[in-house]
Amino acid sequence: MHFVRCARQVIVYAAFVVAYIAIVALAQARFVPAHYRDGALPQIPFQALGGGEVFLELTVTSTGGVSAVRILRATPPFTETLSQAVRGWRFVPAEEEMEPEAARPGAPALQRAVDSRVLVAGLFRPPTLNTPTLGEPPADVALASDETPFPLTTVMPAYPPLARDSGTVLVEAHVDLRGDVVEAVAIRSAPPFDAPAIDAARRWKFRPARLHGRSIDTLTYIVFAFRQPVTVVQGRGSE
Repeated sequence: MHFVRCARQVIVYAAFVVAYIAIVALAQARFVPAHYRDGALPQIPFQALGGGEVFLELTVTSTGGVSAVRILRATPPFTETLSQAVRGWRFVPAEEEMEPEAARPGAPALQRAVDSRVLVAGLFRPPTLNTPTLGEPPADVALASDETPFPLTTVMPAYPPLARDSGTVLVEAHVDLRGDVVEAVAIRSAPPFDAPAIDAARRWKFRPARLHGRSIDTLTYIVFAFRQPVTVVQGRGSE
């Protein structure tokens, strides 16, 4: 009898897991997130004394334009430069599966473009390698919506030892149902900064996005801005 009870428990648990996977897969199949098509990257404010983090939640319309920019985390003066840039971005809009028509049972499912929200994060390296800098610390000013993944752990990339200038990389990160980055791609490249930007993005951790009460896979965009470090040689001042 004990063996029979255990077998039944295993069957019930397996059925639960299969049903859960099917529900998640169905929810994901019905929603395709918006993805970046084109748009200028922000200018690096070289007058800033430190680095900073900026998190923005974009409202992307069903035609692919940005209709609103909501600031979630701010660091002057980087907030304004990133906000201005993303207002001109264009996206391939999100798609959601339409409910089948009751009068047409068995009709193929159709996708329609919908408004959606997209997270854009900006990490701006300070102009130093390993010494303290001035500047304002980041400040959280608003909560993200459920539809937007929110960073719980961020990683600042290292400045490449062979680099001799400044550069900006835009990384598209695929965030899964657990909030892990399962893929990161530099979609706006600036060698030799691509590799450290991608490596850093892969180590970010998110609160996953939710839609209709379920966690979903989604895309987020991270702008990594690398400023050429200012080196100080003792007795000679800045170089």
